Parts: sequence; C-alpha cells; structure tokens
Amino acid sequence: MNKTHQLFLLFLGLLLSAGCLSGCIKDDLSDCPINVDPDPDPDPDPDPDPTTGTLRLALTYTMHNTQEDDGTYVDLFSQQVRKVDVFVFDEAGHFVQQITEEAAPKFAENYTKEIELPGGNYQFVVWGNHYEDETDHNYDDEADLLNEGRMTLTQTARTTEIEMLTDSLFHGCTPQQVTVVNGEDQVVPIDLMKNRNDVRVVVRWREKGMTEGYCTRPEHAQGITATLIDNNTTHDFLNNIVDKQEVIYQPGRFPDWYNPYFHGEMEVYPTEQEHVYVADFSELRLMKDNADARLVIRNSEGTTVYDRALTGPNGLITLLEEYQTQEALDREDRYLIELLFECEHEDEPDEPDGPGTDEPDDPGTDEPDGPGTDPTPVPEDPWSAITITVNGWNLVEKPVEL
Repeated sequence: MNKTHQLFLLFLGLLLSAGCLSGCIKDDLSDCPINVDPDPDPDPDPDPDPTTGTLRLALTYTMHNTQEDDGTYVDLFSQQVRKVDVFVFDEAGHFVQQITEEAAPKFAENYTKEIELPGGNYQFVVWGNHYEDETDHNYDDEADLLNEGRMTLTQTARTTEIEMLTDSLFHGCTPQQVTVVNGEDQVVPIDLMKNRNDVRVVVRWREKGMTEGYCTRPEHAQGITATLIDNNTTHDFLNNIVDKQEVIYQPGRFPDWYNPYFHGEMEVYPTEQEHVYVADFSELRLMKDNADARLVIRNSEGTTVYDRALTGPNGLITLLEEYQTQEALDREDRYLIELLFECEHEDEPDEPDGPGTDEPDDPGTDEPDGPGTDPTPVPEDPWSAITITVNGWNLVEKPVEL
C-alpha cells in the first residue's frame, strides 16, 4: 500500500469520528452511549418491619350521677383516681404483664395510658386505686388465666369484721379482645366503675301517738349498734362477686366535711345530736339480687332488734323504683338510710309517801317463791320502722297509730 492510500484511510477515519461526536451534542441524546452499572449496590440500611403496635387506653369515669347541663355525665377520672394498674391478657387468656402508674399529684384531663405490645389479640383489665394495704390480687403467685383472677380486701385474711375503707376501688375492662397491629397506633376507651359504697345509717325515735317531732331522750341512741352484713369482699377480674364469704362491716364516722354530701346544708347535723344514732360504713359493690346484704341493729345486750335486707326482692334500697337496676346501683355510690322507730315511756313514778307511813307486813305473811318460779326474761320484739327514707325517697313500713 502506497503512502497516498494510507493518508486517505487516516482522513476517512477522522471524518467518521467527527460524525459520531456531532451526534452526542445534539438535543436528542438517544444516540449517546449509556453507562449502566451491571450490579448496583442494594440499599445499605433498609427500614425493618415493625414488630410492635401502640395502644392508648383512654380511661374515664362517668358511671355516676353527676351530669353536665346538657345531660352528659361528667368525667371524674382525674378527680377520683390516683393510681391505675393495667393487667394484660393474651388471646388464650393468659396473664402477660401488669403495668402500674400513679398520679403526680393527679392525672391529666383526657388521660391515656400508652402500651406497646407485639401484634396479636389482647384483653385489658384496669383497677383504679388498688393499694396493697387494702386490696390484694392473686397474679403474683397462683393465678395465670383471666378467669382465675381475684381482687380481695386484705382484711379478710385475718378477720371477718371489716373496718372503714380508706380508698375507693375502681374497675374497668375491654368488653372483648383488642387486636394490636404491628406498626399501627390505636385508641381504646375504657370507662371505670366505682366499687365502693358509702352508707350512712341515721336512726331516730318518735313517741307513740305523736305525728311529728322526735324523742330527745339520748338513751335510745346510746343503747343500739348497727352493722352491715354482706359477702362482697372478693371480685373476679370481670367485676363479679365470687368466693362469697359473709363479713361484718363495722360502723365508723366519716369526716365532718362529708356531712353536706349526705344532708345538704344544715344548721345542726345528725352527728351533732345526742338523741340521734348515726353509723357510717364503707363497703364494696352492692348487687341488685343479693339478699344477703343486710342492715342489722342490736341493743345493748347484743339482741338483734332490727334485721333488714339492703338489696334483693325486699331490700330497703332495691324496693325503691329508682334503684331496681344494677346500673342504677352502680351509678349511686352514696346511700343515706334514715329509720324512724316508735318509743314509749312510762309515766314518772309517784312521789314516795312520807316517812313512817308504810305499815310493815305481818311477820310470816311473805310466802317464799316456789322452785322454778323466777321470772324468765322476755325477748324484745323485733322493731318495725314507722318510716324508711333512702336518699330522700320514702318507704312506709308501719302506719302510725293515732
């Protein structure tokens, strides 16, 4: 090949190269080569799939009788609950964990308890104001399943005579299982119920034949003692009364600031009147059909003079139309029971005769009592109340004899 031919080929190559370069600088870049990485690196830090979900229990207390102007019930949770214990159970009903939180010093309005759990189905039970010096549960030792749970007054471990309670126990639960979804956040409402009832028993007397006023002799009030008998000291975790054991709630006295809650504003409260008997009690939940809940009054000799059911078919409370449903009983946490009994007083004895006016009996005229003639004490007849008033509602048990 001669030199001229070689120069021609070189010139032709330069022309072809120039054509390729001109194609890459056009607006249409489709002719340009694309640099493709044959093996791109994967995302070095991918987000892992969530393994838990968040549940917010919105706790309220509206199961009472305090209403707003529009008729809705006021949420009193932050005013009356100072501690919550949440018990978590899995789909099979097994106890998972207990979560406790105390207010400092009170829970916020619209309080929610946040719980993080692995995805699954759960049931939640909430106890409010559960303190170990007054109530005790059995998930620390023997219980595992939801239906085995018990909440019991600690006093029953040592006695059947129950002194005044210091705290108001609350209960609430989810009515069915709740599904927790991993990565999701949900709110579940739980409205609590107060399991404590405050009962004040006020007893007065009126002289037989009188239609108004009260007897002011203090010996009546000084000669009796009232107690409440019930079997409601143990509840399961769905708030049913179980393991029934009869106990005696002993009388005490609420503080003076509590008087207006029972009586309204008064110049002189019954607690300040010596001729009026007043006994205060705090006991657990009253059940509509429980005829074993009773008010018992004994005289100074220990004889029962009044024994009347509080609930059940003939209960002092449940005979009233206002308290013939369980919801009505659960909404009412304060009961004022006022009883009025008749009394009779013998006329004042005549003045004794002057000295020396009694003539002695002839000697030997007294006949000794025969064997077995000592008088036998006659038991006192049970009392019947003239009127019974419960929270201002009247029952007439015995008509007044005029």
